Amino acid sequence: MTAVFRRRLAAALCLILLHLQAAQAAQAAYDTIEVRAYANDACIVADEPFFLPVSKDDQTAKFLPLLGLVIGKLAELFINHEIQASAERMKSGAVRKDTRYAAAKEMNLYRAEFVPAPAVRINARLGCLTVVAATFKPAATDCTAAYLPKELSPESRAAPQDAWKTSRTDDSIENQLRRANVCVDGKAKAVYEARFEFSADGTAYRLKDAGYRIESLLTTDDKHASRTTLYTLKILNPGATDQQETLSSAWVNIGAVSAGIRGDGSKSEASPWLLVPPMSAEARRIYEARTSTHQEVMGAIEALNRALIRNQRQLAALDQRIAAATGDVADGLKQERTRLAVQSQSQGAELEARRAEYQDLPRTPLEFMPVKIEVAVTESESEQKAKLALADILGKNGNLVASTARAQYFDALVELQAAAPGAARQASQVKYDAAKDEYNQTRRSIGLEPVK
Repeated sequence: MTAVFRRRLAAALCLILLHLQAAQAAQAAYDTIEVRAYANDACIVADEPFFLPVSKDDQTAKFLPLLGLVIGKLAELFINHEIQASAERMKSGAVRKDTRYAAAKEMNLYRAEFVPAPAVRINARLGCLTVVAATFKPAATDCTAAYLPKELSPESRAAPQDAWKTSRTDDSIENQLRRANVCVDGKAKAVYEARFEFSADGTAYRLKDAGYRIESLLTTDDKHASRTTLYTLKILNPGATDQQETLSSAWVNIGAVSAGIRGDGSKSEASPWLLVPPMSAEARRIYEARTSTHQEVMGAIEALNRALIRNQRQLAALDQRIAAATGDVADGLKQERTRLAVQSQSQGAELEARRAEYQDLPRTPLEFMPVKIEVAVTESESEQKAKLALADILGKNGNLVASTARAQYFDALVELQAAAPGAARQASQVKYDAAKDEYNQTRRSIGLEPVK
């Protein structure tokens, strides 16, 4: 072996070692990336409100929210339903190499409220899903004080709302996340948001893309690479074993994306309507037990209201008959009217007492039916592979009930509600009636009550 050959071999080995070290360093950087998701009643980024500086004479606060733009109390929005990177990793056979996962703490899917009457519905905090891929600061970090509000620039105040601009010096995604105390170390790799849309009857939901910002892809550091990206949400029935039942699966497909791309959600189509997981038998039993007194008192209130309405109708009818009657007939009708009037007064007094009783009952909202939410972001090298990944989700998804009929019905309903009077509204009404009939036929076939 000549000296020249030995030197060339040594140089080649050094280059290989350098490439290996670079690859290991790159992998180590990727290993620090977590995917976390936050389910709240509003979007962290898409629904960030504008703020207006207060008068110089008012020293009580630095900023005041513009009326109509505030989405809720920020201190309450993002606390209870953080979906953290899970220590309960799925079995290796279920993990896709092109997918990054986050698994949820338990939250309650249903919420009971007592104003004006006992009612149970989907938890109102399921309004938006925000998925963040980044390196995060330690769990005890509080970065809300570093958040710079979206202050309305002075030159924008007279402009239409869609032309408003901010005068703040930091309009980064990292600053926007601080509002929700999502504390990112360095740059966020990607942020995706999707709104939960619920049908009027509460039996169906879907996810609608609300925008995304991608600094770099999750599966490659190639700045020029493109990936077809979708993110999925699974609602799981938490159990004692690893084999958790999937109650529902939803998804958003945003198509081909690359590093540096942004989207505002305006061009994306919503996924099909999905069946909301019904309350479990155990959750229903707990709900009935904990709200039985409320339901009993409210049942009495509603019955008394109906009785008073009937009495008023009968009294009006008696007044007409008395006016046309004479003699003993008129006297008899008057006695009946007196009896009904006394009965109405008695029922009115009981109604007031029952209303007062209901006001004295506990009225703090209750939550039922704990579930887990698992979120995954999949980046596929081709649209075909993305379709296969989505087909895998659909193949395990038993809640896609009559999606075509459901989608046609709710789309027709939205179109009808927005239609202007005249021929356009008449056409929308015909389309809605046909879609409603088809949807109700499908609902009956699977044992659901028809929509009204």
